Amino acid sequence: MSYSNRSMRNDDRREEKPPHSRIFVVCTKQTREEDLRIPFEQYGTIQDIYIPRDRNTGETKGVAYIKYNKTSSAAAAIQGMHLKTLRNENKPLRVMVAANRNDGNNSNEERFKRLFIKVNKDATESEVMNHFSQFGDIDYVQLQKDNLTNTCKGFAYVHFKFFYDAAKAYEECDRKYKPMFATPKDELKRSRNSLEMDNFHSSNSSISGRDNYLERYYVPRDNIKSESMIALIPSKPQHFNTINVKCYPQIPQKHIEQLFNIIPGMKKCQYSLDIPNGVSKALISYDDERAAAFAVERLNNYEFPSGEILTVRPENNPLTSAATELSNIVNNFKNAIDAGTPDLTQLADAIAQASTLIKVATTCRPERSESHEQDVNYCNIQLPPPQPLANINSKVAQRCFIVCKPQPPSSSVLRDVFSRFGDLIHVSTFPNKIFGFAKYASIKAAQEAIKTLNGAVVCGVKLKVLEADERPTRSEEEPKPNTDEGQSDNTDNDIDRKRMRLIDSSDLS
Repeated sequence: MSYSNRSMRNDDRREEKPPHSRIFVVCTKQTREEDLRIPFEQYGTIQDIYIPRDRNTGETKGVAYIKYNKTSSAAAAIQGMHLKTLRNENKPLRVMVAANRNDGNNSNEERFKRLFIKVNKDATESEVMNHFSQFGDIDYVQLQKDNLTNTCKGFAYVHFKFFYDAAKAYEECDRKYKPMFATPKDELKRSRNSLEMDNFHSSNSSISGRDNYLERYYVPRDNIKSESMIALIPSKPQHFNTINVKCYPQIPQKHIEQLFNIIPGMKKCQYSLDIPNGVSKALISYDDERAAAFAVERLNNYEFPSGEILTVRPENNPLTSAATELSNIVNNFKNAIDAGTPDLTQLADAIAQASTLIKVATTCRPERSESHEQDVNYCNIQLPPPQPLANINSKVAQRCFIVCKPQPPSSSVLRDVFSRFGDLIHVSTFPNKIFGFAKYASIKAAQEAIKTLNGAVVCGVKLKVLEADERPTRSEEEPKPNTDEGQSDNTDNDIDRKRMRLIDSSDLS
């Protein structure tokens, strides 16, 4: 045997290699290893047979695990032995793929029949069908296409009727396809409708990809030797130890804390919710500047498996810096008093820092602070200064087509961002849609907006900004009254009816 019983139990905790090559057999408590080996060996090379026993009585539990060296062997064994009866036994066997711990109680058989493959962007469904049909019956081939251009994205799904056929294709197809077994769609969906994730427990419900990530890598700060861990951080100090974090859509505080606590030395996390805009905010401080710099480098634009996007920026507000330094000095002085060794120099430093804090608080202009907050929260790229809107009755020189994923930010945010290039007449999105239009009075301003904002992240929303295909109609060239906030006028609805049909609100490539 190349696998020990212990290794089999360890395999139960990680992904099988090759995938789905271990089967689970429901038998009787009288079934022994030799009873299983002979009938199951005819389907391929067996690496090990493991029969669990009750720890207290030593009696077998009436189940067994059989590990093959090939996925197709496991599939053939399931196909050949399910509901068959062993010699000298009356109870039919139940044979199925053994689930890993990460799969929970999932028994969705679709995960064993569908392959995810890479293809050329000029590939056709018939080409893929011709190649993979040699391995068995295929239900369908689905090329994944861009909803705007209708071009292939470079990957596809092949759905077989039987697990064995999918396994043969996985092992024997042309290696250029780089096949893997596809996760069922229902397992990829992540709920964003509730922030009460604390009420979910792994024993009663499936855990989201976000929770799996955090539970796998999160280490409580008490278990970390911060000094030794910080010494391993490759980032250089950047003269800040506090960072400003925004997450859209909003998530509970515990997920932000656990993610940023992976980086050693986190001191505090001040969490707040911007409910009107659906944004979570946090001000996070670290003991060391290197840790704060590392958090910005590695976690800015991080996307949780469930779709939430983080924006991470240094907190350079002088008021915050002065307050933090004063707090540290006061704490040190208090500790010195408690220890019976007060240092008057520390008291003098505290008084001096308090004076600095008062000076900073009285000289900081609200508009500068607001601008800083805007840069942190709005966009992941540097924006030009705000500019006034063009006259609403101006002639439209060019329109930009906007796609927002997962949903448009507020109309005030869109107006602020798109107006920074000048000559903006109006920007709006369609109700309950992820797309809209920005109208400019000059082509130069429109082109600059496209160049700067296409691919940008605004309030955690990914933008695609393109030149609108259709030209404005004659009626659009005439002056017209302003439309309601957040909605486009009837002319836009008529002009872009065809375009609307091309947009799938679930995808933005």
